[in-house]
Amino acid sequence: MRIWRTSDHTDLLTVAVGPGDRTHRSFDVGGEMLTGHVPGAPAVLSTPALIGLLEDTAADILRPRFTPGAASVGTWIGVHHRAPALAGDRVDVVATVATVTGRHITFDVTASVDGRTIGDGQVTQTLIRATGA
Repeated sequence: MRIWRTSDHTDLLTVAVGPGDRTHRSFDVGGEMLTGHVPGAPAVLSTPALIGLLEDTAADILRPRFTPGAASVGTWIGVHHRAPALAGDRVDVVATVATVTGRHITFDVTASVDGRTIGDGQVTQTLIRATGA
């Protein structure tokens, strides 16, 4: 697949996205999301898995608005992994559009388990036009 950068981003979304747009998803922590590298401690949600949940939830705001051939990719992350989540925990993720600068959409993201924040920060998705090779 060839990915083309474009300065004209106005035709990549059917409906504009703006600050305050928000979405929420919940995920169950499964075995493939765990890391067990601390001796004597239970396996916990890995930081890469947490980042994946945050980025995927943010992208959910954009996906229904893509025009044919449009997509988004993660281009920046700044996340604090604040507390553990164990296998079987339900992680609630909220993503809110913070800023829109051309093709770059930055989201405030928060992940929590039972109302306890386990991760927060920002992620940026960049709109692209993807075409077959």
